[in-house]
Amino acid sequence: MPRFWRMVSSAVAVLLVLTQCSAPETPPEQPLSKPRVQLLTSLPLVWGDNASMESILSGGSEPAAIYRYWQEQYEITALDSLERLEQDDPDILLLAQPRAMDPADLAILDDWVRSGGAVIILTDPDLAWPSALPLGDRRRPLVSGLLSPLLGHWGLELVADAEPDIDAVDLRFGDLAFVTRGIGKLKPITDNPAPGVRCKSSAADFIVQCSVGQGRASIVADADFLNAAYWPESTRRSPPDSGAVRFIDSLVEEHIDSVASEK
Repeated sequence: MPRFWRMVSSAVAVLLVLTQCSAPETPPEQPLSKPRVQLLTSLPLVWGDNASMESILSGGSEPAAIYRYWQEQYEITALDSLERLEQDDPDILLLAQPRAMDPADLAILDDWVRSGGAVIILTDPDLAWPSALPLGDRRRPLVSGLLSPLLGHWGLELVADAEPDIDAVDLRFGDLAFVTRGIGKLKPITDNPAPGVRCKSSAADFIVQCSVGQGRASIVADADFLNAAYWPESTRRSPPDSGAVRFIDSLVEEHIDSVASEK
């Protein structure tokens, strides 16, 4: 917030001090609480690529640029399972190219959203995230999104871009612009979705917004844009200036505002 300075005479300064002494103290403003976000991902965001237990314990691994920003902006927790989702009840659940989820986790997620939860899903049909890890290493990012059972339950299908060899795609949403490597599409399927699900697509089927029971889901057919390698050099040092980072922020804010307006 802007600060203002004003020169006052000694007499006025003394008067101000006396007034402040006699006036009741104003309670300090309470800091705004950060949104509680839980993250499930196969991307090397939390510890970086090629992280091992030794490198983590020795401090040789560090989070990706966007995760460091999320740590400042949100009360964020990385998960391996959704078994405590209903008990923890975060403000936002973020699925960023997660690993294959077992039927129990999918059922928990669907029930939680229907009860009023908010989920942001980034699912990429053809992820292009370089990794130094050998093929078959479980720590490598998942190449293709594996959320078909959930998406199909909600009446959607993730499809790959017709031109997968495109090196870069420029995306723009309002005043937000960023670059990614290829994009997928989310298409409605002919079968009827589960009851209580209504979805609306935008940006050439790149983003789909769904109401699921009492909750909401934002589904994006890409995850490569989280990789700082696609950001301008200046924003790698200052993630809040990145259009990709602000895009995720806008989805979080949209869900938070929607929940607040219903209370």
